[in-house]
Amino acid sequence: MKLDQQKIKSTLGKTSADDEGNQVLQSDEAVYDFDEITNEAAVVYRNKKALASCDALYIKNEKEFFLFEFKNVRKSRISWKQLYSKAYDSVWTLQTIFFPDLSINEMKERLTMLVIYNDDGVVEKEQDSPAFEALKSKMKQLAANQEQILFDLDIFKGFLYKDILTVEKDIYTKKYHRQIFSN
Repeated sequence: MKLDQQKIKSTLGKTSADDEGNQVLQSDEAVYDFDEITNEAAVVYRNKKALASCDALYIKNEKEFFLFEFKNVRKSRISWKQLYSKAYDSVWTLQTIFFPDLSINEMKERLTMLVIYNDDGVVEKEQDSPAFEALKSKMKQLAANQEQILFDLDIFKGFLYKDILTVEKDIYTKKYHRQIFSN
């Protein structure tokens, strides 16, 4: 399948924009617009029936691929069902369009999914309950200080993805952005 390179090349900032054009991240890092790629794949492979997809794809090298999903909403308003569909369908699209010679097992050793949400960008910031904060703290200790995987997406870690990160945009910017986009 031949992709329209003009349509699929984008920036991380542009792919992070919500329906009103508000960007979750301000970033000029070059990525693929994975929603556009998925739309083009649906025309060819699914008789124009839409697939769910992550917003952006970054291929760092032949061993590291990153799918980004941006949510400009409070984390409590994010649908885990929608994210499940995006997790599944995005792997199918990535393998079919970019890496048909990789097995699912080879793909999962290279692929990380990031869900970046914007609690600070909403009018009323979400307040976590004390019980949830205690649970989150305990989970962080158990996970050797890694971020907790929210929205029940942990079922995909080791199954379709090497790693899954679900983080607030400020944590992503401070802790992960430079690491992902460094050479």
